[in-house]
Amino acid sequence: MKPIDVRSPPQPVAASAPPWFFNLEALGACAPLVVLIVVGTMRKGAFFKPDVVVLPCLCLALAATSPVVLRWLRDHPVPVLAGVVVTAWWVADAAIWRHPVESWRLAATWVCAAAGYGVARSLPLVSRRIAALAITALGFGLAVAGLVLVCVHATAWTWTDERSLRFQGPLTYPSAIGLYLLVTLLASLEVWRATGGASAGTDAIAGAGTSNTTRLATVVRAIIMLGVVSTDSRGALASLVVLLCFPWIRHELGRSAVATLIAAPALLYGQRDGVRPILLLVAVVLAIAIAMLPKSLMRQAFRYLAIPAIVLAGWLLATQHRAVSGIDASWTERGHILRGAVTVFGAHSLLGAGPDPAIPTTTLSGLPGIDAFAHNEPLEILLSTGIVGMLVFVVAALVVVRALWARRSRVAMPVFATALAGGLVDFVWHFPALGLLCGVVAGAGGSWQWRPKGNSR
Repeated sequence: MKPIDVRSPPQPVAASAPPWFFNLEALGACAPLVVLIVVGTMRKGAFFKPDVVVLPCLCLALAATSPVVLRWLRDHPVPVLAGVVVTAWWVADAAIWRHPVESWRLAATWVCAAAGYGVARSLPLVSRRIAALAITALGFGLAVAGLVLVCVHATAWTWTDERSLRFQGPLTYPSAIGLYLLVTLLASLEVWRATGGASAGTDAIAGAGTSNTTRLATVVRAIIMLGVVSTDSRGALASLVVLLCFPWIRHELGRSAVATLIAAPALLYGQRDGVRPILLLVAVVLAIAIAMLPKSLMRQAFRYLAIPAIVLAGWLLATQHRAVSGIDASWTERGHILRGAVTVFGAHSLLGAGPDPAIPTTTLSGLPGIDAFAHNEPLEILLSTGIVGMLVFVVAALVVVRALWARRSRVAMPVFATALAGGLVDFVWHFPALGLLCGVVAGAGGSWQWRPKGNSR
């Protein structure tokens, strides 16, 4: 007799699950939000009319389609009323002073930020991760484009001033695109994160835990940071320093930050006094090489190279033209603007001079001039609305923050701190598309909290 085969029949091989970012239902849920960000970005940040009105209207329309957002609005009438009051105040004040529609930019920015945050928080977890991935890819693409355009001395998406050839991107202003890239950098924290701080069940979605994804994340983030450096914007780099003050963000971005810091002097000097493409290429290669170093060598690189790099980069940011040709003239210009702002406030201290008032200043040649912005957003609000309006705006902001605080995402505070730091040195709150991006990234995060090693609580 032939022996009977008692072995179990072969089991069919299970088909491997598609990657999390190929979830069609999740893609469809976040697609409108991502499309609005891309369109707003390519439309010069919605800085000009009619986009300054159209983009916030589209954002509000999208928010109105979300049952979660509508339920929150019904359950929280006080913060909703606070937001309506300050927005109506700003628009009505512009009408009273007969300022153009462009003076609505600040109001449009915070409307876009609020709507973007609400819609993002209402999305499922996978949809938020896909949105974060799309935003990270957008930031990476813009950073690569900026480095290439500066390298070839292009006139498109660049800004030539007395200091250097600077990347300004589709937002038409270097500080604005610098902050934009920093916010996309924060979005990358929802795509890749270190395993030590991720909550259970999210590692597979976040893509953490493998050496390949770690290397990819480090290189992508280093390139985005080099894009920030290519703007040659002191405000954007100050925002990056503020960002790295958060311990868990240093834990995530430390390797990329060290690589960028060491490569920054070569990039900044390569943009000075006529572009030197070889130095820009050296900066990119150096950043990628350092980002790929093992941890032990990274510590040595930081110990021996970072301090000289900080000194060189700081000197280049403070000077104009060549590294030895004197202090940058923009410091003098800001001083003239500040003195003009004091004059405007003295004449309209109680109720302000209307949204975005003209500020008398003096040109570098000594002639009288006018500046449209104070280059400091809190000061801009104070000049626009006066002491009374400023108090109303602060109270309204506190009411809204208190309502959102309990369920804030992990990246909400870093986004807020980065935007605040940028707004203290430039008019970056005047770009509605940037407000939308900040709101979406702040809302896309989960509730995960980083814990340092040894803290098991």
